Parts: sequence; C-alpha cells; structure tokens
Amino acid sequence: MSTVTKDVAENIEKDSIVKGPALVLGASGDQGRAVIQGLLASGKYSPVFGATRDVSSSGAIEAANMGAIMLKLDLDAPETIEKALLETKATYIFLVTTTDLPPHSDTTKDYFNSSPLNRGRASAKEAESKEYDSIICFFDMVVACYIKDNINRHVIFSSLDNVQGIQEDSGVAPTSPQYIQPLSDGSVVAHFSGKGRAGEYALEKMKQVPGVTLTIITLPFLYSNFRGWAIPLPNEGKIQWTLSAPFGDKAIDMFSVRDLAYVVPEIFEEESLYKNHNIRLSAERLTMHQIAATFSDVYGKDVIYSPLTMEEIYGDTTPSVAGTMAQMCQWLTNDKAVHDIGVTEAIMFPRKPQLFRDWLLSNSDDKAFDNVGLNLDQTPILNVTVFGSTSLEGFSVVKGLLKDTRNTYKITAAVSDITDDAQVLKALDPERVTVVLCDLDDVESCKTALKGAEGAFLVTEFYEHEDVDPIVEERHAKNVIDACVDSKTMRHLVFSTKENLDEMNKRMKLGLNEMVDEKGSLSVVVPHFDGKARAAAYARTKNLSCTYVLMPYYAEKIMELLAAVTEVDENTGEEQLVMFVPDQELKLMTMSVEELGPAVANIFDSYEVYAGREIGLVTDYVTISEAVEVVIDTMYREEDSAGNITMRKVNKKETKVEKWIENRGTVTKDLGQMFSYYARSDAVKKRRSVAETLQLLPDARPMRQWLEDNKNNASMRQKLGIR
Repeated sequence: MSTVTKDVAENIEKDSIVKGPALVLGASGDQGRAVIQGLLASGKYSPVFGATRDVSSSGAIEAANMGAIMLKLDLDAPETIEKALLETKATYIFLVTTTDLPPHSDTTKDYFNSSPLNRGRASAKEAESKEYDSIICFFDMVVACYIKDNINRHVIFSSLDNVQGIQEDSGVAPTSPQYIQPLSDGSVVAHFSGKGRAGEYALEKMKQVPGVTLTIITLPFLYSNFRGWAIPLPNEGKIQWTLSAPFGDKAIDMFSVRDLAYVVPEIFEEESLYKNHNIRLSAERLTMHQIAATFSDVYGKDVIYSPLTMEEIYGDTTPSVAGTMAQMCQWLTNDKAVHDIGVTEAIMFPRKPQLFRDWLLSNSDDKAFDNVGLNLDQTPILNVTVFGSTSLEGFSVVKGLLKDTRNTYKITAAVSDITDDAQVLKALDPERVTVVLCDLDDVESCKTALKGAEGAFLVTEFYEHEDVDPIVEERHAKNVIDACVDSKTMRHLVFSTKENLDEMNKRMKLGLNEMVDEKGSLSVVVPHFDGKARAAAYARTKNLSCTYVLMPYYAEKIMELLAAVTEVDENTGEEQLVMFVPDQELKLMTMSVEELGPAVANIFDSYEVYAGREIGLVTDYVTISEAVEVVIDTMYREEDSAGNITMRKVNKKETKVEKWIENRGTVTKDLGQMFSYYARSDAVKKRRSVAETLQLLPDARPMRQWLEDNKNNASMRQKLGIR
C-alpha cells in the first residue's frame, strides 16, 4: 500500500466521529458562549447544552441562537445539577462560575473612580465562601451521578489562583512589598481564592474517581477588562485618555476569552494528555505602558498610563469590591502569578492565540469605548494595492473589489512587467484600475506601489511560475510586509498564505515524509507552502493589522487534474473521451478561486473584525473519485430545449497514483506530499472550515454549483475535452 493510500485509509473515517453530548455551565457569560461556539464549530459534540440561572438573559438567548439547547440550572440548588447531568448524559462538561462580589452591579464598572455611595460594604469573604460551596456542590454531584449512571465524564473547570492559600504557604512577611494586605473581612482576592481553593479540592477528589477526568484552566488578566474597570478615561476636554491601575511597570499575562473556543475542544480531544492538570493560559505578557501605546496607535488618540499606588486606592475605608480589585492587581504583578505562554501556544497549535492589538481592533467599535470618546476612524478603505495582481488570486481580488456595491474601490495593480494579463486587468475598469511596475526585490519599489493605499492584498505567485524559489518567494513577501509597516496610510493587509507543514508535522506528529532541505536538515518540503508560511510568521512579529487567508486547492486546478483526453479506439477507430484517475483514493479540499475576490472585499469592509485572524477558506472536502463524479454529472450532461438529457460518455482509466501525480506537471510536483497532508483530516480542519468560510462569504458556491454556473464556459469545456 502506498503512503498516500495508507494516509487516506487511516484518516477517512475520522471525519464523522461525534464524541458525545456536551454541557456548558455558565453558558450566558463570555467564557461560556465562547466554549459553546467552539464545541459547535468542531462538529464533534452533539448535542451541546448550555446551563444558566436565567435562560431569558441576553447572553442565554445569544447562546441559544448559536445552537445550544438551554437549561435552567442553579449551582446553589443541587437537584438542578443532578437533573442536568443525568438527563443530558453529557460526557464533556465545562464549568465557569461568577463571584457575586457586593454590590453585584458594580463588577463591570470603574472601581477606582466610581462614587463610594454606589459601592456596597458587604463581605467579599462571604461571596468567596458562597462560590466555593457552589463549586464543591457541583463536583460532589458529578461523583454522585457517576455512581448512578456509570457514565464517564471529562470536566474542564475555569479557575483562578488561590491567592490567599499561596500567600500563606509562601510565608511572605506582612512587611514585604509582595504581601497582600487582607481586607477587613480577612479576604485576599476573594474572586480568585474561592475558585482556586475549590479547584484544589476537586483535583484531589477526582483522582479517586476513575470515571471522572478533571482539567483545570487558570486564566490570567483578560483583555475584556479594558472594556470595563480598566478602560482609559478622558480628561474634561477629551484630548487625553488615562489608563489608571496599580500595575506599576510590571508586565502581566493576558488572554482573550475568544480563544477558549479553541482551547476547550482541544483539551477534550486530548483527554489523557491533560488529565489532572492545571493549565495556566496566556497569550502574551504586556505592561500597561504597552497597552496605552496600543490604544493610541489604534484610535489615533493620546492615551497614557498613570500607575496608581496601593496607598492611593487601598486602606481601611476601601469598599470590598475596590479593595478586592486592588488586591488582584497586586497579585498579578507577583512572580508567582506567571502563566505559561508556551503551553497555551502548544494547545492551540496550529492556531495562534489572539494578541491584544488584534483584540482591540476587532472590538474597536464596542459601545464601552465609544462611551468614553474612543472612536475609530470609520472612513472605509477605498484605495487598495494588489500585489500578485496577474495571478489567479490577484485577478479574482481585483474583480471582486470592482464588483463590490458597498464601496467604490480604486485599485493599484502591482506587476513586474506590462504583459497582456496586465492590460486585461486595466481593461476591467480603466478609470479605477491603475497598473504600476513593482520590483518585489526592492522594498522602495513596494513602498511606491503602496503610495496612498489604505489596504493591500498580497499573494506570491508560485502556481503561475514553476521556477519560483520558495526562498525568493519569502523574500518578496517580506519586502511587501516591510513596505506596509512603513506606510503612513496603510490600515490593513490581507495576505494569502499557507500552512507551515514542517512545523505541523513535528508538533502534531502527522507522519509526513521528510527529506533533506536546503539547510541540510530533515524536514517536510512542500515548496508552494514553505515560503508563504515563513513570511506569515514574519508578518505576525510586526505592528501590522493583517488577515491571513489560506486558500485550498483551486477548483480550477482540479479541472486540470481531471482534464479528459481524446483517444482513438483501436478496435472501432472512433474517438473517445478518456479521463485518467488514480487507482487509489485521494482527498482534496477545494474552492473556486473566483470566490476569493468577494471574500477579500468583505474583509476590507469590516477589517477590524478580521484583524489578526487566520481564515482557512474551503467549500468542499472531496475525494478524487467524488470530484470525478461531480464533473461528469455536470459538465458532460447536456439538456436540450425540450428538457431531454444526454450524458456524454467518458471512459475512466485507472493509473498508478504515483504515475498520475507525476503526470500532473512540474508546477504541482509536490502533489503527493500535499495529498498526504490532506488525508490528515483532523489536522486540516483545524486550519480550514466550511462554516467559517460561509460566515465570511455566505454566497460561496460548493463545487457542484460552481461547475453548473460554468458549464458553458468555453475555456473550461476545452480543458475537459468538450466541444
């Protein structure tokens, strides 16, 4: 059995595996909704239940609209926990709780600036104890239900540090700067410590229960705090905004709630790897000075950081909420509060954690920011430079932007030479398309091509030029990226890139064939992926708003793979159409390159939403034999005016897969390695999603519809041998 066939045989059945029902407690909150979104998107958890105290809340309604089945559940009422566990038979459970700090209504306000008259003086310690008891009750009920129904369950508990316990165990002296002074009720970061204590209890208890697996995820400071108590506030004239918090100059760990949509399903997927572990998530470590600078950069406003001292906000008269938050800030600057960025990246791989700049751009129009006068320039992107404009992708983008009815784009088509293709581009709309010469080996030339542009699309042309060296391709892409960074007008880049298959192979143990690369090391070499992937990694290190799109195998290229030839039958002397197909099943992910243009237009229209995101575009996951049947059923099917249908006869001839791949031409000489990658369905679908594609481009056509729309296309018919 060949490597390609073995790959497919081992992976073809994995696509439809459903792991079982899932239950999300705390479904109406940000964390719960993110987890629900991730579980549903994975397609492996069905049904997905959401549990919350108030199923009529806006958050619960949003979760229901996503597709979750909502249940009413109160952690203070054990019978509701038992009912949910037994009736849903959920085997995958996510739990997040909220500390009801007094007064509850203040928990999303600016604690350090709100009026003392609006703050409560009830006990934070009481709120901590109540939350602790609720969590313990939940885990005790999980054990009780396991004893009743013998259903194995994996629970992920979203927790925080047991700060009080850590401080007591460390023996830090009350005179030390590291010491966190307890509030008058004896609490130390109550909304952390209660969860932390309960998590420690649960870890020990679940070790004794063979049918229950527990994983704890400990979250750091969340970006969403900058929409609440940590939001920069304006001065009277709204000419300067100040971010006030007692973090000093210390960098602290941060994370986006959005990424729980990827983290939680991955932990469920690798249960044995994360069993009984406490995972300390983090995307990056930033100072408040860096945060303020990012606010300034995104909004074009003067935003500064003013470090508060503990003495300014901390004392005997400090109400419990403000005091608790001040304690939290002091804890987050402690060396013991450090989280693990590397582990987080490993769990999310091959995706990347969302960074603060991208989070801020995607939330820049949030009402909270608008309320304090932080308004993003809403002027649309109207001037776009297209690099690689004469390629299939570049041409599609130019056409897509020209056809967009929301914005009237002016397009600079950057070309290396004034060819016939360049003239065709100009002819699409001579008033709106300007063709300029650009030497991609020269950064200054790239800068000139970007003059006046607010947006840019970049694709390096491997498919069109078989002699392109991936190293040259990488250098060209980096030059464009550098030019975008230096531009005074550029607001967003859309970069058509590819996966780093060597990195994926090593980290995900895909088993792809390795060979000696240009550096003399063993690696997975896929030329038309390699240069783009390295350039994308480079772009992520720059202060650049960018969306990364991953194109699948073009549907147009599938037509070339399946092009029929005319042969003469030796017995009858008649001509016949012959389509050569591989003798072993191969997988493809595909989409017409025509869909890219409208997709890029949608990205530019809402570029803040897509900042930093990688979007794997795909409309179909098909095998070669499935593609053959679709092609024959559409392109070789003729219908006359009376509705009579005639199928043109096409003879299929099997050929050895290696021979079939070899005969596809030199540009696609790495097809074998590409097919081996496509056979790893789970790995592929972590980067590419039909659902995400349709979210960006609802009118994206599946392969059959695209073929129907193009069945009278003369060029395509000629390629398929149809006259």
